[in-house]
Amino acid sequence: MIVCDPGTEMHMAYLLAGMVESAGAEYTIAIMPSRDRSRNNDLPPTIERGLEAADCLIGLTRFSGAPTYAEAVKRLFNARRLRAISMVFRGMENFTTGGALADYSTLYDEGRRLAAIWRRGRHIRVTTPAGTDLVAEIGHADPIVECGFATEPGQEAAFPDGEVSQGPNEGTAEGTIVVDGPICYLGQPDRPVTLRVAGGRVVAVEGAGRTAEELRQIVETIENADNIAEIGIGLNGLCLRNGDFEEEKKARGNVHIALGDNIFYGGHTRSPVHIDMVLYDPTVTIDGQEVVVHGELRLL
Repeated sequence: MIVCDPGTEMHMAYLLAGMVESAGAEYTIAIMPSRDRSRNNDLPPTIERGLEAADCLIGLTRFSGAPTYAEAVKRLFNARRLRAISMVFRGMENFTTGGALADYSTLYDEGRRLAAIWRRGRHIRVTTPAGTDLVAEIGHADPIVECGFATEPGQEAAFPDGEVSQGPNEGTAEGTIVVDGPICYLGQPDRPVTLRVAGGRVVAVEGAGRTAEELRQIVETIENADNIAEIGIGLNGLCLRNGDFEEEKKARGNVHIALGDNIFYGGHTRSPVHIDMVLYDPTVTIDGQEVVVHGELRLL
């Protein structure tokens, strides 16, 4: 099933449908309505029912992350009844330039090696020259390798792709996040935005610019938007530094930290939003071992 919304570049949907058909399979193109932030991760019941009969999901929505983050999709993953490629929040430039042109076999091998290091760890720390210093317990769910391959039921990847991510144990993140890269929904911040974190939740959003005010409103008004949901490390050396959060969060050596819904990452916190925020020039340690140093990957 190819899930679209009114913002989808439909010629991409039709191209994908043609490739599905040429491989001897059948397809359904489903168009869901646009969602505001209060329902951004909700799929219509008709699409949820249709996915129960599908083998593969391709999410092509431009305004919503629902094909990736909907709870119904996660249930089907857990039951090993569905595999998926997430192409949400992206347009034709994403599909044809930058990270789309990477060697995905090499990325996948690197992703598995990074996941093995992450899997053995107990604590993760992220720092940046801008002022980020965040620590958290590594979550119980397995790290997710999103490097372009979803060949078995229960697997999920994206396109363009190239990251390993994991949801920290709920309630354990502590410290400060200074966001100087693009943010889902909000784009490149006009000024860096500072988030104070305690007990796994954002307790303050600081900054004088427009971006800080918009993010503060989201955190204060949308249920569980203050939850620290995910930490991800980018692997794709061809991703562009173009202010597009979906492109930049996959860029090699970048880190993104997400707020909101963590169901996809094995957590229990449901939220209408999942907001990725990109951090530049990070250093990441796992149990004190340097994995990324000032944006350069180590140990791979």
